[in-house]
Formats: sequence, C-alpha cells, structure tokens
Amino acid sequence: MPELGRLLTAMVTPYTPGGEVDYAHARRLAAHLVRSGNDGLVLAGTTGEAPLLSDEEKFRLWSEVKQELGDSATVVAGAGTNDTRHSIHLSHEAERAGVDGILAVVPYYLKPPQEGIFQHFRAIAESTRLPVIVYNVPGRTGINMTVETVLRCSEIPNIVGDKEANGDLAHSAAIMEAAPDFKIWSGNDNDNFHLWCMGAWGAISVTSHIVASQQQQMLRFVQEGRVAEAAAIHRPLCRVTDACFLNGSPSTIRYVLRQLGFEIGAPRLPVVEPDAATGAKVMAELRRHRLDTMVPA
Repeated sequence: MPELGRLLTAMVTPYTPGGEVDYAHARRLAAHLVRSGNDGLVLAGTTGEAPLLSDEEKFRLWSEVKQELGDSATVVAGAGTNDTRHSIHLSHEAERAGVDGILAVVPYYLKPPQEGIFQHFRAIAESTRLPVIVYNVPGRTGINMTVETVLRCSEIPNIVGDKEANGDLAHSAAIMEAAPDFKIWSGNDNDNFHLWCMGAWGAISVTSHIVASQQQQMLRFVQEGRVAEAAAIHRPLCRVTDACFLNGSPSTIRYVLRQLGFEIGAPRLPVVEPDAATGAKVMAELRRHRLDTMVPA
C-alpha cells in the first residue's frame, strides 16, 4: 500500500461568490498547503463540508486537486457516508479520479451496532484497491467505535489506519499496543502531541491550514526523542486550535482563511461564519502566534 503521509490537512472547500465550488481556487489553496508543509490533503471531509456537496462536485474536486498536485502530495477522498452502498459508489469514483486513498467515517445518525460498523468498513474496503482510513469521531456520528472493532478493521489488508477523534488516549493506546503496525492519525489537533508521543503515525488536521510548518517540526522533535522541545511547540498551538474552533468547524477556519486573504467564499448553509465579536476574538488570538501566512494588522 502506498504511504499517505503523516500530516494531512482536512481542506476547506472554496466557493465562488455565487456559492458554486471554486475549483480553480481549490487548486491554488491545495498547492499552498503543500508548500506550507503538508504531506497531503483530505478533500470532502467534515471540514470540506462533505454533506453539503453533490457527488458530482466531490468527483470533480478530487480529480482537479489531484491533477494539480500530481505526485508532490497525496489526496485522500472523503468518500464515507452513513449509507454503505453510497460509500462504495463514492469510493469507485474516487479511484477513477486518481486519488491516493479513502477516508471513511463511522456511519452517522443511524447509530449501528459495532457489527454494523465493522461490516460497513469491510464492504467499503473490499470494493476498492485504494488504502482506507477509518474515521472515529463520536462527537459527530453519535457512536464510538470500540477498540475491538478498530482491531477487527485493522486485519483487513487495505484498511491502513484510523483517524481517531474520540479524545480517549487510553483507547488509542490499546489499539497501538495490540496492532503496532496499524497507523493512527490524530483527529483532534490538541491531541496531536500526546498521541505522537505514544507512537501515533500523524494527524489529519484543521489547524494545519495555518500552522503546518510548526506541526511538522513538532512531529520531527517527537520522532527524534526531543520531547521537551516538541512540548514547547504544542503548548501555544493549543491556543491556536481553541481559537480555530471558537465558532465550531468548519465555520471558524473558513473565517480565518478569508481574513488571511484566501478568497474561499462564504460557507453553505447551515454553516455560518462567526459574528463580528467572535471573529475579532479569534483573530486577536491568532495575532499572538506565528502562522504560515501572516495575519493582517
């Protein structure tokens, strides 16, 4: 299986002033994020407003960004839904688009039992030749994937890892202990340092839109055993993360990028941007930090 990279940005989806997907700007933003230090991108994930995109918009977005990046970085398609058949269809189209991997979320809203979660992921994985990352985010799906279910998934050859966003470090530790070759990407930016110190592979990040270079440095320090230096990067990044989620995600990071000069357009409803007071609070905090793109005065 090809490596998908350690630091991946869950990229926002740019829109035109009229609310259509802005594929040209998606290409430019993707290239910028790779230059900033990302190994790859996840497209049409939560931060990319996947539920608000049509299938055709997703297909074209995956294809255009992969064409833009070529072999310089990986593209992982957010092809998971709560409908197994639909997820398989999206995975087939992602293959046709030339992407490098699939991100498939625990089925949301329906709250299936653990056996249903496992069967869902097995069906997706068996339908594609691409590597698959499963995504455990109970705060959004309503159900937590147990350690036992993750370990069952790890035995399927092309399920290569888990984007873990349940906030339970002991849960991730148990997976690492039982399946040391199974990759874990941190799905909560404030958990990156702790998970990396335990041996997690990388992160699928929101704040890497603006602090990828620092995250890469932190990861290198952890790998080199320079934990105190990594921790010194992590501590202020927690404040960056808190600011970038002050109005929820993807609302806040979209607002931040627009304030930094990225013309990505307004989000689609029901996502709305922060009000003026919240936005000012976010940017005031970010001005205290070193970002990959300078905050305007």
